[in-house]
Amino acid sequence: MAHKKGASSTRNGRDSNAQFLGVKRFGGQKVNAGEILVRQRGTHFHPGEGVGRGGDDTLFALVAGAVKFGSKRGRKTVNIEQPETAAAE
Repeated sequence: MAHKKGASSTRNGRDSNAQFLGVKRFGGQKVNAGEILVRQRGTHFHPGEGVGRGGDDTLFALVAGAVKFGSKRGRKTVNIEQPETAAAE
């Protein structure tokens, strides 16, 4: 059997598109509702207070506030800290 495939054949010519995963908003950053916080495959980060999870495990803000990363029961979580309102006085 030949160990070369022939004149015009190639075995390698392909490349996959980048997936653009990772943290999009970092700790302390102000965000509005609906902004994407983390794009991920699987739940590397879990949603905390004020954070929702999409069908592809993307985490997004449900409320406006500041991003805060933490941990709960050994899991990394992402929370949104809402600013103190004047009505609370």
